[in-house]
Amino acid sequence: MDITKLSVVALALVLATSCAPTRVIKTLDKGEKQLGAHLGGAMVNYGGAPIPLPLTSINYLQGLDTGVTLSAAIHTTDLMFGVLHAEVGLGIKTFESKSEKFGLTISPNAHFLYSLSGQDFKVYPQLDAITYWQYGEKPNLFYGGLGTWVELGKEKAHNEVQTNELMPYVTIGHRFNRPKWTFLTEVKYLGFQHNNQLLVPSYISPTNNGAIGLYFGITRRLIK
Repeated sequence: MDITKLSVVALALVLATSCAPTRVIKTLDKGEKQLGAHLGGAMVNYGGAPIPLPLTSINYLQGLDTGVTLSAAIHTTDLMFGVLHAEVGLGIKTFESKSEKFGLTISPNAHFLYSLSGQDFKVYPQLDAITYWQYGEKPNLFYGGLGTWVELGKEKAHNEVQTNELMPYVTIGHRFNRPKWTFLTEVKYLGFQHNNQLLVPSYISPTNNGAIGLYFGITRRLIK
């Protein structure tokens, strides 16, 4: 893999780890289907103003069975950089209270990145653990949790040893539900164990590590 190809894949990874909110917060009922679009990413200083990177994705959810939801997505911004980036995963209901107001969802996912110009291919596993609190009539949700991407490659650029196998993040968010539409706002603290002082652009963070990410989403229920 030459430097040009490697740079494309590396850039795609930066976009990928920044450009998507949580896919499955509470699992869908069996047969329920949803289609969503999302915007946002890591916060950067742009002209002195803090803004999230305007990264986009399209997401599809379907309830396969009670407590199991299929998730699939295409990262549309990555296509502008010549990288086909798709993801597929499951949301699994691990715990739910008798009142159904509190619960825990575990989501194993896999991201597939293919460089359209260099024909390079990479796979990144991802794991999320999200706990939620349901309130109101619709009902709406507050949620939070932990997650990480996993780097399977043993080497970085220039044949350096890979030392960042995990790319963790902390998540908090809110989902506002209407009869057919859902509106989501989410904040992540990305890569909090990685120093950001030598990176370009200038990422916004409460420390010298990682970056804060801000995301917005809208979802339309297709069935049920």
